[in-house]
Amino acid sequence: MNSQSKEAMKSNSKILSSLMLIILFVSMGQSVYWQTMPIIGREFSFSEIEINTLVSISAAMFIIFTPFWGKLSDKIGRKSVLLIGLLGYVFSSIIFISMATFGLTGVVSGFYLLMILLISRIVNSAIGAASRPASGAYVADVTSEEERSSGMGKFGAANNIGSILGPVLVGSLIGLNIFDVQISQFGLLTPLIVMSILMTLASLVVYFYLPNSPSTNQEDRPAGFTFDTKLKLLITIGVIIFTAFAIVQSITAFYVQDRFDYDLDQTAKTTALLLGTMALMAIFAQLTIVQRYKGGPLNLIKFSLPLFVVSCLFIIFSPNFLFLYLGMSAMGLAMGLASPGYSSAASLNADKDNQGAAVGLAMVAPGIGFALGPFLSGFLYSASMNLPFFFILPFFFLIILLTRKLEQTNSTKESGI
Repeated sequence: MNSQSKEAMKSNSKILSSLMLIILFVSMGQSVYWQTMPIIGREFSFSEIEINTLVSISAAMFIIFTPFWGKLSDKIGRKSVLLIGLLGYVFSSIIFISMATFGLTGVVSGFYLLMILLISRIVNSAIGAASRPASGAYVADVTSEEERSSGMGKFGAANNIGSILGPVLVGSLIGLNIFDVQISQFGLLTPLIVMSILMTLASLVVYFYLPNSPSTNQEDRPAGFTFDTKLKLLITIGVIIFTAFAIVQSITAFYVQDRFDYDLDQTAKTTALLLGTMALMAIFAQLTIVQRYKGGPLNLIKFSLPLFVVSCLFIIFSPNFLFLYLGMSAMGLAMGLASPGYSSAASLNADKDNQGAAVGLAMVAPGIGFALGPFLSGFLYSASMNLPFFFILPFFFLIILLTRKLEQTNSTKESGI
C-alpha cells in the first residue's frame, strides 16, 4: 500500500469518526421527540390513538422526503444536505416548542392544539429527513464494498448510542424547568430545548470539520441504480422489520405505565431504562458481531429472526419486570443485526455515484415502519395490552420466505439466467 492510499484511508477514518458523532446527535434528536410525545400528549389530554396518529403522520414525511434528499445529496454533495437536515431540525423545533407553549398556557387546546402540533412535527420531519440519507451515503462514500457492513454497523451503533442518550436526556430533564420560565409544566419541553442546542453544535461540527463530498453532474452519472426486484424485496423486508420495532417502541411507555401503575415520572424513567437497554444490546451486536462478520448482509437479517421471536414471547408471557426486561434486550440484539444487514444490502445494490439515491430509497422502509407502526399500535393496544406483540410474531416468519426469494433472485442474476 503506497503512502497516498494510506493517507486516504486515514482521512476516511477521520471522516467516519466525525460522522458517528453527527449520527449520534441525529438519533438523539429523533428519540427525544419519540419519548416526549406520549408524555406531552397525555398532559394535553390526547388519547393514545391521537398521540400515535400524530407520530405516524409526522413519520410519514420521511417516506416522502428521504428519497428526495438522498438524490439531492448525489447532486450537490452530502455536506450541504446534512446541514439542511440539522439546521432544519433546530428551526422546526423552535416552532414546535412555541406551539406547545401556547398549549401549556391555554391559548390553544383540544383539536386545534393537536393540529398545530401536527403541522410543527410535519415540518420537523420533512426537513430533518435530510440528515439520514446524507449521513448514510457519506458512510458509503468512505468505505469499500468489503467494509460496507462494518461501516453500516458503526453507523447503526452511533444511531443506537443516540437512542440510549435520547431517553437518558428525557429521563434526566423532563419536568425540570431549568430555564426558569414561569409557565406551568414548561419543564416538559426542556429536553427538546436542550436537544436543539446540541443539534446546533452538531451543525457547527459539520460546517467546520467535514469536507465537501464530491458531487456528480446528472449528465455524467452512470445508471448504476435501479428500483429492481431485489430492492423491492429488500424494502419489503425492511418495512416489516421496522414496523414491528416501531410498534414495540411506541407502546412501551403506555405498557409500562398501565401494567405497573406508574406515574409520569416513573414511566419516563422506566421507559428510558427499557429502550436504553434495547439500544445498548444493539450497539453490542453492531460493534462486536457485525464488525467481525465477513459474510453476506442478508445473513445478518436471518440471524436476527429467532431473537425477534424470543423477545416477543418473553414480553407476552413475562410474569414480572425481569422477563419484560429480557424480552426488550433480545429485541435490541435482533435490531443490532438486522439494521446494518438491511442498510449494507441496499448500499451494495448501487454504484458509488448513486449512494445517496440508494440509501435514501432504502430509508423509505424505516419511514414506513415508523409511520405505520405507531398508527397500528394505537388500535391494537386499545384492544389488548399484549395484542401488538401477538400481531407482529407471524411477520418474522414471512421474512424468512422473503429472504429466500431475494437470495434466489440474486443467484439468478449472478448466473446470468
